[in-house]
Amino acid sequence: MAVSRLKASLLLLALAGMGLATGCAGLETAPAAAPAYKPGDFLAPPEPKPLSEQQLAKRLEGAQVVLVGERHDHPGHHRLQVEMLKRLEAEGPVVVGVEWLEQTAQPACDRLSAGKITVDEFRKEVDWDQAWSQPWKMFAPLFTRVRAQGHTLVALNAPLKIVRQVAKNGLGSLSPEQRAAIAPSLNLDDPDYRAKVARQFAFHGVKNPQAQENFFAAQVVRDETMAHNLAQRLHPWPDGGKRALVLAGNGHLAAGLGLPPRISRRLPGVKLVGVMPLSPRAARFMVSAPGAPPADLLAVSTPGPRRPPRLGVFLKVKPGGLEVVRIFPNSPAAKAGLKTGDLLLSVDGKALTSPKGIHDAIKTSPHQPHLYRVKRGERELELSISLPRAGGKP
Repeated sequence: MAVSRLKASLLLLALAGMGLATGCAGLETAPAAAPAYKPGDFLAPPEPKPLSEQQLAKRLEGAQVVLVGERHDHPGHHRLQVEMLKRLEAEGPVVVGVEWLEQTAQPACDRLSAGKITVDEFRKEVDWDQAWSQPWKMFAPLFTRVRAQGHTLVALNAPLKIVRQVAKNGLGSLSPEQRAAIAPSLNLDDPDYRAKVARQFAFHGVKNPQAQENFFAAQVVRDETMAHNLAQRLHPWPDGGKRALVLAGNGHLAAGLGLPPRISRRLPGVKLVGVMPLSPRAARFMVSAPGAPPADLLAVSTPGPRRPPRLGVFLKVKPGGLEVVRIFPNSPAAKAGLKTGDLLLSVDGKALTSPKGIHDAIKTSPHQPHLYRVKRGERELELSISLPRAGGKP
């Protein structure tokens, strides 16, 4: 991978709301050569002019796998994904692979595809509200269309418990049964992808070299397993003549890293098209940015919603509460004195049985202090934590 291509990926991290991104707030001006764009435009960098409907159809013609990125909490990105499905289904049923569900949800996906359960029943069977934690209403239209049109829904993601174990203790900690539950082939010799993932280390508080290696291995496990599960559903390849739409976070396909090479390795000769959704402002910058583009096509979407305030912790459900697995540096949780290993028992007097309890408390009054009951070793204490407003003011 050329250095310029990696630079384009890092630019996108700063502009498109991926990983640590905060949008385009720091961008004062866009290159003068780039015209203004509106939601619904498609671009094929480095050409600054939006594609016509005929040109877009030509770009997608013959595509066997179309990857559409997303910022998980962006309604405009999910509307774009449904529109892309409508385009592809004009030539017949589509295999729709989604990052949002672990592969253990595949039986429910099969029943939905066959019309044997309703969309609401599907939501309950996959335990959506606990498993994914993003608002159902943003994702429901896609599942509704899959069921109505008889598309094949595929739960791509690796089991979260295994991913977390790799991130904590490495691949060598997996039992034979656990190892068999993820992709049989894992390519860790990927310096360009490793460099991109390394940008996340500071944000996640990962400093130890072995911890960084485990973090990277966990990301590879997710990408390789998603590519493996997709390839299984496109078998026999290419004689089956199947087409696929893959929906995943932008970080899994930016600059052709992550999923694309892993899919191509399993599907020789595949014609793969990557589609990256961007705000009008970010698209205007990226279409003229030096180096390789972040994707084959840029889809102009509405500006992203403001990110909700966050406590800044990774949590694990434990008997009696939520264990603090990791704390983001300089987060409200870190500043309040929360520590790794603490057990959160309650918030504002309400017992905590899932992260949703914290989300609900914050959503009700985002910037007011909330009282957390914490068990630390053999003692209990109370911490008051409030989240900052925009601009950092309490």
